[in-house]
Amino acid sequence: MDTNTSLSQSAKHLKKVIPMMSSFKIPFTPVNYAIWYCYVLGRNLEFNLRLDNILKSYKTCPADKARALFDEFLSDKDLALFYEISTSFQDTIEDVKEDIDKTLATSQGFSAFLYQCNSGLQGIKNNSVESYDEVLGIVDQLTEESVLMQQNAYSFQKKLESAYAEISNLKQTLLSTQEAANTDSLTGLYNRGRFDLDIAHFCNEEAPLGMNHALIFIDIDHFKKFNDDFGHQKGDDVLKVVANKVLNACGDSFKGYRYGGEEFCILGDFSGISNALNFAERLRKSIAKLCVKSKKSDKKQRAISASFGIALFEEGNTTPAFIERADKALYLAKAYGRNRVEIA
Repeated sequence: MDTNTSLSQSAKHLKKVIPMMSSFKIPFTPVNYAIWYCYVLGRNLEFNLRLDNILKSYKTCPADKARALFDEFLSDKDLALFYEISTSFQDTIEDVKEDIDKTLATSQGFSAFLYQCNSGLQGIKNNSVESYDEVLGIVDQLTEESVLMQQNAYSFQKKLESAYAEISNLKQTLLSTQEAANTDSLTGLYNRGRFDLDIAHFCNEEAPLGMNHALIFIDIDHFKKFNDDFGHQKGDDVLKVVANKVLNACGDSFKGYRYGGEEFCILGDFSGISNALNFAERLRKSIAKLCVKSKKSDKKQRAISASFGIALFEEGNTTPAFIERADKALYLAKAYGRNRVEIA
């Protein structure tokens, strides 16, 4: 592994590592961090091919295979970058376990003391002065032990609060890292890498009863002209406003992605082709209301529109075949005049 990689570059690569490890159910250990960091770095073709073959065979990377890869291609020096990351959470867990053990020991001791006091009270039979003294002595001891127990409980509570805060911060860091790795920075939609992961799961899962899996491709019409005539900044603005329409249309029900360039796509379940068609038509009309305006006069300079291609998942479809059918429908929409929806 290249030890001269800068900290910022390392952070950039690590943002890709965590979601990939999660998708293949890889434990977050230093060895696995090192392996997947090397994989994302992509500088050793043989290493990447070996890991690809393992993933193809096992749908994950078993511990023995991971260790064999590490021993062959990496060294213990490579663990330095990942040790602190993978041990931070474990250290917190160990601290909590230790505090629980101490608190349990204290509470067990207090329980034994209560049992002893109870036995002492039961042994007092008469109503003499001595018996009152015995009871007062037991109450004094109970008071002292209760105060000590409360102090231990309070201390344990504070340690738990601290551990909760630390674990929450670690969780938020992980979620933020995953979100950054899955999101297209320009549009805010999921990126192509997330699409490739999601559609594989999408095609292998049963649709809800009465629903159909659907893939919708969206391509901004004549996008190159926006860049050529108005500049790339304006082209980026067009991508953003169209992406915002896609994002709003998806809501919590569907997932929207920037597939590449000026092309977007949506994955979702619909009750039928009519339902999917109506959804796409509403989004098409919403996009068609957009336009590029002059900064000086605020006058409309060019309308924005998009073409749509829809495919419903059919039994026996492979993921590539599903994508190809939606792509062909998009091609028909553009061939028939653009700013329209076609169905595979």
